[in-house]
Amino acid sequence: MMETGPGPPFDDKRAEDRTLRLETALRRSERLAMAGRLAASVMHEINNPSQAIADLVYLIGKDADHPERVRAHAVQIEEQLVRIQYIARQTLSFFRDAPRSQTKDLVPMVEAALRYHGALLEEKHIQVQKELPDILTASVYPGDFLQLVSNLVRNAGEALPGGGALWIRLRASGANARLTVADNGRGIPQPIQARLFEAFQSDKAEAGNGLGLWICKTIVDKHRGSILWRSSTEGNAHGTTFSILLPLDGATEYDGFEEQSYIAR
Repeated sequence: MMETGPGPPFDDKRAEDRTLRLETALRRSERLAMAGRLAASVMHEINNPSQAIADLVYLIGKDADHPERVRAHAVQIEEQLVRIQYIARQTLSFFRDAPRSQTKDLVPMVEAALRYHGALLEEKHIQVQKELPDILTASVYPGDFLQLVSNLVRNAGEALPGGGALWIRLRASGANARLTVADNGRGIPQPIQARLFEAFQSDKAEAGNGLGLWICKTIVDKHRGSILWRSSTEGNAHGTTFSILLPLDGATEYDGFEEQSYIAR
């Protein structure tokens, strides 16, 4: 009987290719989920000025015999249209794909991430404390940076009980931009901490897919940055803090290289 030798050397390559395809699909899935959350938030933001325009159009018809009132209503309509255009332009600017990083003001993106989860934070009566500079420019991939902040804010909001507190701070720290998101929620259980940045690690049962922090890690790696974190589930100091360090000069082109960038502190 003829003996069979070891498997072909390309088996490992095929397995690696399957893993890469799976990771790509997972990232795409998470980006689609975020796009859905973004769309809902943008529609909520646009709804208010749209309703105002509808009310003003009604008033124009009612005040048709009063030119001065009609002109005043028309000015207000124009103001609401400018507001809608601003929301649309800002959203598009965050998500335009770019092969290279772009120099952007990080502050509006942090503010946008908070707005996108405003309904969750308001529903749970979470106290949001912000410490943001007037402007902090850095070289980033805008859509990725927005998703990074959004994931951290959403995680904190979901971990917090009603009436909890969320702190978010952005500042320059040497050659880096330092973003800190902290909460006084339940903390991360020890079994999850050991594999915190692996895919499908979650303590939210049916509420989460376990991809959020894994995506955060890939985004931080893409920017050649690092994640520092600490979490406690005991005593009065329970809660979680994430600090993200991103080089202010960024990475001019992403080559797919990833490094171990997460540090527990």
